[in-house]
Amino acid sequence: MTEGKVEGTYVKRSSRWKIILTALVLALILTIIVSLNVGQASISFSQILYILGKQIPFLGNSINSAAISPTNQAIIMQIRLPRVLAAALVGAGLAAAGVIYQGVFRNPMADSYLLGASAGASVGYGVAILYVSSALTIVGLGVAQTFAFMFALLAVFLVLLVARVGNRIPVTNLLLTGLVFNIFFLALFSIMEVHAGRALSGLVGFTLGSFSSIVWTQVWTVFPFVIAGIAVTFFFARDLNMLSMGDETAHHLGVNTERVRLFLLVIASLITAAAVAVSGVIGFVGLIIPHMTRLAIGPDHRILLPASAIVGAMFMMICDAVVRVATGASELPVGVITALVGTPLFIYLLRRRKTAYSL
Repeated sequence: MTEGKVEGTYVKRSSRWKIILTALVLALILTIIVSLNVGQASISFSQILYILGKQIPFLGNSINSAAISPTNQAIIMQIRLPRVLAAALVGAGLAAAGVIYQGVFRNPMADSYLLGASAGASVGYGVAILYVSSALTIVGLGVAQTFAFMFALLAVFLVLLVARVGNRIPVTNLLLTGLVFNIFFLALFSIMEVHAGRALSGLVGFTLGSFSSIVWTQVWTVFPFVIAGIAVTFFFARDLNMLSMGDETAHHLGVNTERVRLFLLVIASLITAAAVAVSGVIGFVGLIIPHMTRLAIGPDHRILLPASAIVGAMFMMICDAVVRVATGASELPVGVITALVGTPLFIYLLRRRKTAYSL
């Protein structure tokens, strides 16, 4: 292929990526606005746009405050908006972490909980609920969320430590060690459930995920982990592309495979730990969203990572909107909806993958 053809192909591909990302961003904004409209209190789209516009510098001064209901403003700004944004951040974070794990392990069936972050977070949450009575707050998180975050990181650290062989961390060791520690931490959590008493419903609720009690401090806490994590990972998109071709090929192309793999796993684990600490354990997002996005737009991580994050954010907001209206005042955990949607999608994708390999 001549240099002119290569340059033309790159320009064409870049233009296509810009169109995809622009469409996804517009869809994300629309999803946020529609999600703010969903709830027991009926608030019109015009009121929502007025309330949001009032928060924008310079534009807010041109909006007549008399057109905004104080009650509606309180509902949007203090209840619905932090909840919707938290759902978007958690969905984006889990999907982005799933992309990283699938790229690092060269396995489209890997997900963001592979190294024990969810099981560790569950144990940390249980420890806080059952055994810690003091008021503890770290960077905006309450005692339970703080312990969930710390134990999620502890679980991943133990997996990386045990899987290490000399200066290397073989992929097979990581997978097996992650599986073992997942089982171990879940066993600990089961013991806590047996002795939980009245706290049992809270422990079970954490394992299914929810955004029902989100406040602004939690949004601002998870925000830097997710956004900074995705931004940093984007600069390693080419390295992820090379890792997908195998360690030997990546090494010949100049990638320090061990260092890059460890760095990306740490970033993905930080994103996952922050997301789980805020929302609880929500399954299938880190598995299904990256896989579906890859099938739709291709495997290049320069587009796959941001696109998966946006799709994950929309998916989580839609699932949360469903649980807010599906059962009235008694909300279902959002993890139930993601599981109900994710299971058939996973089976379809698995059978499609199996069929593709058999051809």
